[in-house]
Amino acid sequence: MASNAKTALLCAYTLARAKQYSEAETLILSHEELSKTPEALDLLARIRMEEGDIPEARRLWQNIATVYPENKAASAALKVIGKRPLNIKWSFVWAALLPIALVAGLLIGMTLSKTTPASLATITWDTLPTQAKIQALSAYKGSVKRVCLSSYFFATPDRLFSRTLLTEAISEALELPTSAIFIGEAPAELSDEAIQVELLQQ
Repeated sequence: MASNAKTALLCAYTLARAKQYSEAETLILSHEELSKTPEALDLLARIRMEEGDIPEARRLWQNIATVYPENKAASAALKVIGKRPLNIKWSFVWAALLPIALVAGLLIGMTLSKTTPASLATITWDTLPTQAKIQALSAYKGSVKRVCLSSYFFATPDRLFSRTLLTEAISEALELPTSAIFIGEAPAELSDEAIQVELLQQ
């Protein structure tokens, strides 16, 4: 998935969590590449569930299962859909979409973060960044070796999906492997929604 699509998916997920379902759906459907991905279709299915349209949610998940048989999110949702009431918790989203490789990369990064690398720049975003803010990081391309993300926003499991998309978008903007982007301890003065990005030279 290209960087633009990942950023759009991150924004759509944030809108859906805020119950702005029509805005999230419009964003997904207006992005041709994104609207064909299993992640976006899964999000649309979850929106349908939240709105009470079980048949349409089931149809979307069945489409995902047919086209992407390896997709565990769709298989799990189809098993759950007949057993539970309408509301599917958003915390299920990250569990199905988080790549195992990213988890390994984050663990490696957190281990490496015990050293004290030289800091090139520190940027603070008030909330989840726009595509333009992420792309602005490309000015540091080639100079940055690792990136430390710090935020209380990532403290709960249901935010892990957002963190995954943000990590991948930063990775592409700086042309770094996701394993070079790790989570650090948020400073006490950082607000609950703010995200601090520290660009490191080693």
